[in-house]
Amino acid sequence: MIDLHIHSNYSDGTCTTTQIIEKVKECNLYAFSLTDHDTTAGTGDILSSDLPENLHFIPGVEISCDTPKHEIHILGYGMNWKDKFLCNALSSLRNGRKKRNEEMVALFQKDGFPITMEKLQNGDPNVVITRAHFARILLKKGICKSVSQAFKKYLGEDCKYYIPKPFFAPETALHLIREAGGIPFLAHPFLYHFSNEEIRTLIQTLKEQGLGGLEVYHSSHHIGQITKLRQWQKEFDLLASGGSDFHGSNKPDISIGSGRGPLRVPDHLYDILLENL
Repeated sequence: MIDLHIHSNYSDGTCTTTQIIEKVKECNLYAFSLTDHDTTAGTGDILSSDLPENLHFIPGVEISCDTPKHEIHILGYGMNWKDKFLCNALSSLRNGRKKRNEEMVALFQKDGFPITMEKLQNGDPNVVITRAHFARILLKKGICKSVSQAFKKYLGEDCKYYIPKPFFAPETALHLIREAGGIPFLAHPFLYHFSNEEIRTLIQTLKEQGLGGLEVYHSSHHIGQITKLRQWQKEFDLLASGGSDFHGSNKPDISIGSGRGPLRVPDHLYDILLENL
């Protein structure tokens, strides 16, 4: 099997790239990808490591984008992870996210919450901080009992402490990935709380803008959703991918390779992806 959706501590995961490689080996996977949010910084670590000959790795990234209704995520695979335009755009995204995080910290501190940028960085000034990092502190300080409660009460889009990130259009992400030699995929289409018709329309629009595939298999997709995604994949002549969306202890119920237990992503999808690069 394969897992093409894994996060490290270069973004909002808790495992190092070395730990991820060990977990991938333990699962005896055929192929994997590191898809950190808005950064390819961990790719060099993996490419310079001593991977077994029968374990395949493909560079990846997950870019946060905006639509009028909801944030969506675009996965990129097989691109030149050192591409100047891609790296500059990702750097700009991270800077915008940094400014937003500082504004959120100020809101929390104004109401007496013990949240600082230093605590969010947790010793790594280069880490890509997301709302998951805020949730981790709220959990650690006993302010919330779970990550879901932190998002529902403090970090969700309708909450007092939420500040939206700078707008980044999906077509820009699609173009950047294509120009860097990669193939862009729509990540976990059923996590955006769109209706089926809205998802189909989104896929159609993104296809016209350069979308190359759909993340059909995901830890949160049930069999009915997988079937529907396979239908749309064929209708719009797209590739299929899949992965666990592993985040380490930030999502403790999700494991590399198997997700929440039943996830199985067929290895031939990796071969088809390579054939299309």
